[in-house]
Amino acid sequence: MDNPHSGDDSFESANVRRFLESMPIFHLYGARVLSFEKGKSELEIPWREDLTFDGKTIQAGVSASLMDFAGGSAVATMLPGDQGIMTTGFEVHNTAPAIGDRLVAYGEAIHVGKRTGVGRADVYIERNGERILCATGLVSTQSFQL
Repeated sequence: MDNPHSGDDSFESANVRRFLESMPIFHLYGARVLSFEKGKSELEIPWREDLTFDGKTIQAGVSASLMDFAGGSAVATMLPGDQGIMTTGFEVHNTAPAIGDRLVAYGEAIHVGKRTGVGRADVYIERNGERILCATGLVSTQSFQL
């Protein structure tokens, strides 16, 4: 991975967590941080009826948002603590209906430049303890000074 900040050990998962949790939309979806590592993230959104389009299937925009949060926050873990990110674009591919107990997303930074980044994320629906891939995609970001 191309990362001009690779020698910088200022990664603090608390900074990325605070940044994500400061977003009202993150709370609206009931999203939660499960874990961060440098270059990686794991997030979830528990099933709620108001996030579905039919009372059982989580709407694709919700899983796309979780993919955006996961891919973007994975990039953010690679930046100095005084920088945030904003999404400049993302592409999502839905692979299965999101029918289950919760969405779980795994994000990974695949490029971190001086101002731009790219993360990928896979979103799974968890049903009866089994995870099924329901969406995958890429997130492009731009960093900024906090």
